[in-house]
Amino acid sequence: MTTTLTRPLPGPDATAGRGRGRARRLVWLLVVLALAVGATFGYRAYAAHAADVRTGTDAVSADEFAARTGIRVDLLGVTAQGGMIEFRYQVLDPDKASLILHDESKRPILVAEGSGQTLAMVSRPHSHKADLRAGGTYFFLMANTASAIHDGTEVSVIIGDARLEHVAARA
Repeated sequence: MTTTLTRPLPGPDATAGRGRGRARRLVWLLVVLALAVGATFGYRAYAAHAADVRTGTDAVSADEFAARTGIRVDLLGVTAQGGMIEFRYQVLDPDKASLILHDESKRPILVAEGSGQTLAMVSRPHSHKADLRAGGTYFFLMANTASAIHDGTEVSVIIGDARLEHVAARA
């Protein structure tokens, strides 16, 4: 006695269903691939733009920087065993200088010129309510993230659209 196992042949509807399933998977795969490629290029474009905050600013002399910002940078000091930067400045024009305290777009940004590492303040540099006085000297501390700035590092100081270059940090 011989036994033969058989199964029914797929009908035309079953074959068409498998073909549609493969097509859907292929479409999903292409959509995911397109999103991944788009996200990669989008992130690179964002990172390239965000990486250099100097773009769109004007390199100016110390006098022009003072005229635009109302301050003269006296010191970029590396302190707290390299963990902090002391930004010391003299107020020349209290009205312009107060923008550093109150306008988010005017907060100082430091860029280590050799490496391009950027230190930006995420909050107001001063929280007291005293008015700035012409001729007064003030300072604030910034975190020296990843030890971006060392003794002798040349730094660009950016406030608004003005950029003061080649300020040497001192320990």
